[in-house]
Amino acid sequence: MPVITDIKEQARNKRRRSVFIDGEYAFGVSLDEVVAYRLAVGQELSPERLEAVIAATELRRAKESLFRLLSYRAYSEAELRSRLRAKQFTDEVIERALADLRGSGLVDDRQFAETFVRSRISSGRSGRRRLEWELRSRGIEPQVVEESLAEIGEESEYPLALQVAQRRYERLRDEAPEVQRRKIALFLQRRGFAYETISRVLSMVLPPE
Repeated sequence: MPVITDIKEQARNKRRRSVFIDGEYAFGVSLDEVVAYRLAVGQELSPERLEAVIAATELRRAKESLFRLLSYRAYSEAELRSRLRAKQFTDEVIERALADLRGSGLVDDRQFAETFVRSRISSGRSGRRRLEWELRSRGIEPQVVEESLAEIGEESEYPLALQVAQRRYERLRDEAPEVQRRKIALFLQRRGFAYETISRVLSMVLPPE
């Protein structure tokens, strides 16, 4: 049966310990986990017990990583999953960690999408098509994307597009009319505004030809 042969303080974090099984490094734990699992040198661990301890410590580490990420900004579930995979967590641990945070309301793609849309609209940065692309690129389910954008149509995004175009026009006053039209149209297109909205805005911003 596997035996704990050493428990060493980690050099980079004095509150963590490295556990050695049969003379080889097996896993890392916090001081609290050493106490909780009653780990001690000379202790025998059945394969089942060893697997359970490692799984529990990995789950805790994964959740701590998620908490750190979410303390800086909001993330979609797909973004968080990708971050944990980059840290070499197993899919089983990742899904358990995400499920725990979903249960506590800390991971919620619907809320993420709604907040994301409100933020982009209030900052005047994006039209509906750009918002749709950005949400989908963050792994938000198509139905959630559509629901979060349900209230954004041509009439609601027109004032925003007009404001963006007017600011752009001020920078292009010395350009030829055809250059102004092309540059403003391309800029609005990159921002994700619909073709109909762009045409309508150009007719308002640019002088009659």
